[in-house]
Order: sequence, then structure tokens, then C-alpha cells
Amino acid sequence: MNGYQRVFAIRHNASRFKRFLMDVCGNRELIYEGAFHLPYGTPVRPRAVPPAIPDRVAWAGRQQDAAPVLPGSFYSADIYHGAPPVLRGKAKYLRVIVLEPTTFTLGKKLQDVETLNGHPHMNVGPVVSVTCNDGIKRILGTVPIRSDGSVYFEAPPCKSLHFQLLDDRHRAVHTMRSFTNVMPGERRGCVGCHETHSIAPVSKRGLALEKPPTKIAPYPFGPDYSLGYQRDVQPVLDRYCGHCHQGQGEGRDKYDLTFRPSTDFGTFPEPYITLTLGKKRSLAGDFPGPCEGGIAGTILAEAHPWRPADYGVLAPMTRLSCASRLIELASSGKHYEVKADRESLLKLILWVDMLCPYRGEQEIRAMADPDPNHPLFKRSNYPPSDLTVEDVYAQSPYRPCMRTAPVVHRAYRQDEFPSVESRLPRDKSRQGRRDDRPECRKSIMSARH
Repeated sequence: MNGYQRVFAIRHNASRFKRFLMDVCGNRELIYEGAFHLPYGTPVRPRAVPPAIPDRVAWAGRQQDAAPVLPGSFYSADIYHGAPPVLRGKAKYLRVIVLEPTTFTLGKKLQDVETLNGHPHMNVGPVVSVTCNDGIKRILGTVPIRSDGSVYFEAPPCKSLHFQLLDDRHRAVHTMRSFTNVMPGERRGCVGCHETHSIAPVSKRGLALEKPPTKIAPYPFGPDYSLGYQRDVQPVLDRYCGHCHQGQGEGRDKYDLTFRPSTDFGTFPEPYITLTLGKKRSLAGDFPGPCEGGIAGTILAEAHPWRPADYGVLAPMTRLSCASRLIELASSGKHYEVKADRESLLKLILWVDMLCPYRGEQEIRAMADPDPNHPLFKRSNYPPSDLTVEDVYAQSPYRPCMRTAPVVHRAYRQDEFPSVESRLPRDKSRQGRRDDRPECRKSIMSARH
């Protein structure tokens, strides 16, 4: 046996750790059983119940009651705090994005109904983007940043919110690489951009706090918009780039922007793959291998899963639309006088800043619910398993669905329990459930007799 092997003795069908009173002969009496393991019991003396802080969240109750949901609000006295000095003064707007909870699935981790080629770093289906294991993102809009760097705005509650700092052309100059949320009626603040936990900021009151919170201003194509590549981006390329880079155009050999199937990424077509990953790309064990990145200039969040630096905070103005070669070619007029109209250019900018999604909500909702009798699902070999889709359906009360996937509004209560405490298992004395199995009925009192 080498140094990497160990042998362990494991008792099958073991139950949870509980609290027993035992004597020296091994007789025991069950004192307490909780909902989870109780490995370390600590005797404590009786004490007064500490005062409880009342819940200040304005919960709306059950969704079927249709009570109004109060918005929350976010503020920051200085969004530049903690960011490199080069960023100060360049951000004019703050963009608000929502990542929706994923309720859709094809079942059995099938990623696409058109191809069985699977990419392990995309562990759900259908896949949304090649750059990361992503969900549906909605673009809520923007709010202004005051001259002192302060911002104060209303935000939808109980949603995963993501912020980006924009220049005067609505290009992202810095991006948040995590998510936050706010509860109904709650007001939350943040200290600058990716603040540290060890440095306290200078206390000041921003100009934005002198007025009520700003409402998010939507983009021209509507609030809660979800981008799709074939629907929003490819038409812009066809209109402004197709003359040279499609058909008989002279630039097609150098950069082909014709919409067509890809030869190495079956799930995603061309030119989507080349725009995002670049021409010099590879698959390393079905993962996108080291690549130069395409002219879109987006963040390849999961293209190099073995490089921790790819998950860190990136320096301002080094990625996304403000540094994108694609955006420069489509907006400057220097490339054969090509200059996209405002709305088309805005869609290109948003597509790059959203990490180049391929599918949006419209594409997801257009897909039929999975049929367990469809041969594609039966032949699915990712992950390798003998489990069929019929087995998955039989084991779960919830069928995998796409078109009919529910839209969950998390500001409402999703069950009939009025509180968190009411969900906990209780016995009649409200002290937790006892174990009535025969082996646990040995009494110390009976042992003494």
C-alpha cells in the first residue's frame, strides 16, 4: 500500500449523532436529538433570552395575494474608493444587471438538443455562453454617478445584482465580479469598488444622498432586456461588416463573419466562437484551452480553469468594451468609414460587457420542454451513466422543462410556512424529535433495578 492509499472502517446505515445519558455499564438514555449532528455538547447555565432584533424587511407575503413589493436601495459615498487612481473621474454611469435564477433544464445535464458534444465546465443545459457557466442576464439600465463619485438608486429586491462602471459612451471601464442583493424596503451601502476589509473609508456624505434614490433608466430597447447573439449581434455584423467579410467580400479570407456551424465547438456557431475565443484556440480535455481571445475583448471567465488569476479583480479599462477591438472597429469610423448607429453599437457594447452570451431568455423560452422519448436524450453520454431520462423523471416530482419553466419572484413567500422557525421539525414539546428505535430505549433507571 503506497502513501496515497488509506483504509477506513465505515459503519453502514449510521444515524445522526445524538445526546445520551450513559452509565459505566454502557446503559444509555436519549436526552436530545436535533435535526442535524450533535457532536459537541457544552453544558451551559440558564440565562435570559437575549433581545431579538425585529425583522425590518417589508415582506410582501404570498405571491397569490398580489401584495405590492417595495424596492430596496443602494448607495455609495464614493464608487472610486479602493480602485486605482487612473479610474477616478472616468465613470459617468453605473449599469445594473440581474442574473436570474435558473429554473430551466434539458435534463440529465444535456447541454444542447442539436449536438451531443459536451463541455464539462458548462454543467447545465442549455448552455448560455462559451465564456462561462452562465444564466440569463437582464439589463435593467443605468443610474448617474455624481461628480464626487456618489450614487444612490432604487433596486429590485431579492435578485442577484451586478454592477458595472461606464464611461460617457456607456462602455464598461470597471466591472464587479460578484453579486449582491437587497431585501424589500432595505437600504444597503457599499464602500467604493471592491473595497478591502482591513481599511476603513473616510466618513463623508455624498451628493447623491441629498435627493431621493434615483430610478434605474432603461435602455432604448426596453427594461429587463436579455441579449441573444443571433437575435441582437449577428444582424449588426451583417449590416455593417457583411459587405467585406461575407459572401464575395475581400475581407472574408482574413475574418469570416458569415453565420455558420463551427468545426470545433459544435454547440456554438461561427463567427460567435472566433469573436469570443479568437482564431488560435483549442480544446484541452473538452475545456477551452489557452487562447488569445477574440476581438470582442470580453472576459474569458472559465476558459482557463487552471489559472486562479482569471477569477481575480481585473485592472480597470483593460477588458470589456472600453478595450474591445470590435467596438473600436464598429464605432471609430477609421475602419473603412464603418460607424454603427447608436442602438446597434449599444447592443455590441452590452454583448461584450455581458461576457458574450449566445442565448437570451427569448431563445431559452422558445425551446420545447424535453421529451423523455426523444432519441437525443436517450443517447446522451454526458455524464457517462446508465441512468435514462425516464429514470430522472421517475425519481423527481418536478419534470425538466424549458418553455414552461417557472419564473420565480423571490420577494414573495414560496411555501405555506409563515416563518423560518416554523419549518424546523418539532415534537409535541417543541424540543426536537426523539428516537424511538428499540436499541435506543435502554433506560438507566431500569438498569439500576
